[in-house]
Amino acid sequence: MLADSMDVLDGDYIMADSEWDELVWVWRQSEVPRGCRVEIIDGLVAVTPYSAQAHHGTVEPLHRRLCEVIPEDWGVHQRSALAVPRRLGLYVPDVAVVPQDALLTTDQAFVDAGRAELVVEVTSRATARHDR
Repeated sequence: MLADSMDVLDGDYIMADSEWDELVWVWRQSEVPRGCRVEIIDGLVAVTPYSAQAHHGTVEPLHRRLCEVIPEDWGVHQRSALAVPRRLGLYVPDVAVVPQDALLTTDQAFVDAGRAELVVEVTSRATARHDR
């Protein structure tokens, strides 16, 4: 969550209480090309394309199976942002299983990664080096 004392000066510079607040501000302000996602990886804001169609063939059966077995007050989410502020990270995994009440936080743009019971990232040769 961004601190109340954050100020935007001249539209180009912000004053925030922490590096995390600054990174989240940049993440929120980023204009994302269609078909891409914005993540914060090790303190750097990164824009990457979503995976190819073949990638979905791996994720979809897993998603379907998880929906059959998790409790009703939990959800299986794709493209949900998970925050790890102490590591200066905000990731958009392929699948995240989180309790529904985790989505009802004061900052609904992302969920604290510690609330996730399962996080899945499907990699390929092209993405394995950078995927988390």
